[in-house]
Amino acid sequence: MQRTENNPGIAVIEDLYALSQVAQILRCSRKTVYRLISSGRLRAVRWGRSYRFRREDVQEFVRTSLIRVPKKVGGLPRS
Repeated sequence: MQRTENNPGIAVIEDLYALSQVAQILRCSRKTVYRLISSGRLRAVRWGRSYRFRREDVQEFVRTSLIRVPKKVGGLPRS
């Protein structure tokens, strides 16, 4: 994002996602996003009567939700 000298806050506002955008990014329902907010797993900003999400918070949620699968050593047994 490019910031202007007159209004540096514009870039911050442009980095906010709406709830429907986050649901689409996470490929889940809006209700699931509300549950993630309520449980504290996903940070949100209250904007009037709706929620907005900072790009960094959504990325952090995805990063911390990754499941690491250990690599198999060896392979399938030969018969």
